[in-house]
Amino acid sequence: MELPVDDRPLMAKFTATLPTRVVSDCGSMCAIFEAGETLSINRKLFTAAIAAGLVPEEPLIVQTPPVVVQKSQEEVVVDGLLEACKLLIAKGDPGDFTMTGFPRAASVKKLVDFHFTTKDIERAFGEAMHEVERDGNDSTEHSEPVSSAAE
Repeated sequence: MELPVDDRPLMAKFTATLPTRVVSDCGSMCAIFEAGETLSINRKLFTAAIAAGLVPEEPLIVQTPPVVVQKSQEEVVVDGLLEACKLLIAKGDPGDFTMTGFPRAASVKKLVDFHFTTKDIERAFGEAMHEVERDGNDSTEHSEPVSSAAE
């Protein structure tokens, strides 16, 4: 079991259950354990120690805090407006749309909590329509009624 060198502590305590000699891969370091003995060894010996059956006292991987990547304000606006437009399309209420077919700013504002422009809405609506058409979930399209000839 090879551990990435960068994730390991510099030193760690290992315990041997049997008399054991541990040698680094390059042969420049070694540690000699008696049965039941616990020694602190350099990380260059960790792989050989584990292979020899020695037991580390603590986990060898240093827990690093997760890196939180925050979205930029532009990404928040784009993603939020895209989702809002998809919701309005799915809802299909004509009162949520202008005469030109774009979502009303007031309807969008009820769904998002940030500043946006008319251009932002138009861009997001175009993308939302594209996604809805691609997915086949466009609830705003209706098929023409089929009429039968009266006899």
